[in-house]
Amino acid sequence: MTKHKYLPILWFFLGFGLFMFTRRSEIVPTIGIAIIIAPLFILRFIRTQTTKKGILLTLLGFILSLNIALWGLFEVTDKSMSLMINLVRSSSLALLFSLPYIADKLIYPKFKEKGILSSLTFPVITTAIFFLFSLEGPFDGDAIFAAFGYGNLILNQMASIAGLWAFVFMFSWFASVINHCWEEQFDWGKVKKTAVVFAFVLLLILLFGAIKTSSLISPESDTVKIASIVLIPEDGKAVSMEEVFKNKTLSPFGETMSRIGALTKRAASNDAKIVTFQEHAITLSEENENELIRQGKRIAKENDLFFSITYGVFPNEGKGGNKQLLINNQGEIEIEYTKRYLLGLGEYGEPRVFKKGPEVIQTADTPYGRIGISICRDMSFPPYIRQAGRNEVDVMLSPSYDFPKSTSLLYSLRSIENGFSFVRPVYNGISFAVDYDGRILALMDSDKTEDGIMYADIPTKGVKTIYSIVGDLLGWLCVLGFLAFVVMSIIGRVHEKRN
Repeated sequence: MTKHKYLPILWFFLGFGLFMFTRRSEIVPTIGIAIIIAPLFILRFIRTQTTKKGILLTLLGFILSLNIALWGLFEVTDKSMSLMINLVRSSSLALLFSLPYIADKLIYPKFKEKGILSSLTFPVITTAIFFLFSLEGPFDGDAIFAAFGYGNLILNQMASIAGLWAFVFMFSWFASVINHCWEEQFDWGKVKKTAVVFAFVLLLILLFGAIKTSSLISPESDTVKIASIVLIPEDGKAVSMEEVFKNKTLSPFGETMSRIGALTKRAASNDAKIVTFQEHAITLSEENENELIRQGKRIAKENDLFFSITYGVFPNEGKGGNKQLLINNQGEIEIEYTKRYLLGLGEYGEPRVFKKGPEVIQTADTPYGRIGISICRDMSFPPYIRQAGRNEVDVMLSPSYDFPKSTSLLYSLRSIENGFSFVRPVYNGISFAVDYDGRILALMDSDKTEDGIMYADIPTKGVKTIYSIVGDLLGWLCVLGFLAFVVMSIIGRVHEKRN
């Protein structure tokens, strides 16, 4: 086999083999840097193939890599349903991730000889497509962040400028620049301008991140001790929320509230001034909701702290709500919130039993800064959470029940984007607290804790970010750029036919 024939095979297996390591998986470990390296080879592969062959094999590569990497990640009681969920979800993701490469294959040849402009086709197309798909689902920003969320503290600060799309654009641009150099056989005279421009932009980003995270620029702030509490099952096994939703299973009300009260008292004895519980800390009937509120007010007042409880309400008829209360130390309700973005589809998961809440992030001014609250998947939608940035929230409380079990700091990028500190108590996963720069203040694995309480000293003052003001400007600019590339490509084809 000639070198010309075997190299594309090597690029195919390197690209899609590495791409498997960009996803959270039960089969292969996650390697963050893979998202920088894998696109180099995938892009090299598809650009060296004929159009039809390149598109079909690239789609096949993503289908195989994602189905292998994510196989068995979403397990439910019904095995046939598990098979369908995993197969359909992974294959749908494969189509999404293949679209930028397919679009680049169709558009890039018209710009191949245009230097810097040619290096921008892939990052503009990739950012535009992923951004548009993230706006309302079915795959939200979390599906993209799971692959592109890589970087150290300094590099991550670019999220405060352009959000998640800064990562997508820069990593895709890097792959495109390397491919440009590759095509020109790394002739410095031909690639110098493109390489220097990319390096200059990257240097500015790193300089910005270094300054932003330095002690010279980071604001000094008072702190408040927050206790994140998870109700650990006595047998150590997480309760299946699939069964809870299906059967509308109610928690033993008296026993659960007694446990909540005892854990809150323990946290208060350790000087916690805010206590926040996991998502679905208790599930109850409509009749018991008023009693939950009454007892919550008593617990907050007796322990002289702000008390946040997240619970599910199952009415006798119709759909209930996934709710969160924030009660102040005087026993007064500051916020009543209903989860906006439910996990599931149709009659599967939360939409089966809960109604969506309004698209409003509620806030409360407290002695410990301006507090905002949300629940779990709400944090996966950057435009929604940006309300908190615009409203200058200092501390975000966002409890969660993770399915499947989380193994990383999900949604932590939102803190950098919007300039608030973020506290996330998690049942069946990793609870954490980070500050407005994304520094980790506390971590707790629900499988490796005795009492289920995580303490963190949280800054009571956040920071203003560029992203909270300009929002997804980069995403929309890339959409316009994508349209411009399409139009110019069509015009170019028309001219070719006429000539």
